[in-house]
Amino acid sequence: MRKENSSNAHNERALLSNCTAFKTLSYISGRWKLSLLMRLLKGDASYSDFKLLLPDISDRTLSKQLNELVGDGLVLKQKSKTSSQYSLTAKGRKLEEVLGSLATFQH
Repeated sequence: MRKENSSNAHNERALLSNCTAFKTLSYISGRWKLSLLMRLLKGDASYSDFKLLLPDISDRTLSKQLNELVGDGLVLKQKSKTSSQYSLTAKGRKLEEVLGSLATFQH
């Protein structure tokens, strides 16, 4: 965990407020976020859909990554009595071109 007054924390805050590319990368960084977002580009998904897609992800990590995407305004979570359904928000849909470019990048 980074100290709030450290130079690293200060630099990160400066980058987040002044560099849109850095801010975009901060939204999608995380071990599983790209996979979750790519799945949502195909349509709505339930929690169990994500577990089928990523069988090695722990429940704690999946919940954390989804909650971060919801908190960042990229994903909408709708709860029913039996499950939760996830979909991309308008803000999340704006990442489609970026994610598509990442998916087709060849080194």
